[in-house]
Amino acid sequence: MIQEFVLPLFLVLCCLLALSWFAGSDAPYIPTQMELIEKTLAKAKVKKGKKFYELGSGDGRVVYVAARMGAQATGIEQSLLRVIYSKYKAKKLRLTKAAFIHGNIFSRKYTDADVVYIFLLKPAVVRLENKLYAELKKGAIIITQRYHFQSWQPFAKIGEFNLYQV
Repeated sequence: MIQEFVLPLFLVLCCLLALSWFAGSDAPYIPTQMELIEKTLAKAKVKKGKKFYELGSGDGRVVYVAARMGAQATGIEQSLLRVIYSKYKAKKLRLTKAAFIHGNIFSRKYTDADVVYIFLLKPAVVRLENKLYAELKKGAIIITQRYHFQSWQPFAKIGEFNLYQV
């Protein structure tokens, strides 16, 4: 009798885990194309001594690059499964400066950030525009990909990346 419930329960748990990979209302999981990411992060002055955040960090690939460049790099991600995967991969790559946090990007404060990277859908970018302007310290840099701020002028454009300074 118990065996009749074990397999369906196992299948339901597997489905929930699989759906967790795609969790997130502010962006579908679309991995960043890495061709220009190092050049973009270098232009944003990502280096040792800097605090880098990626909002919606997905599988962690941008956080890993920032950590390799010496920054204390943190990814904030809504999907618990992606956070677990990113932490595992960072440990495997021995990236001690890469950290990942499961949570809502809108409920956190980014006052200590030197660089913030965003690859989210337009509604989320619009919501973050005023929040980041109010919270970030003078001189902080924000990188947007594909969907950009409406009322700010970027100081640089690299491919589909725009860079803004507070």
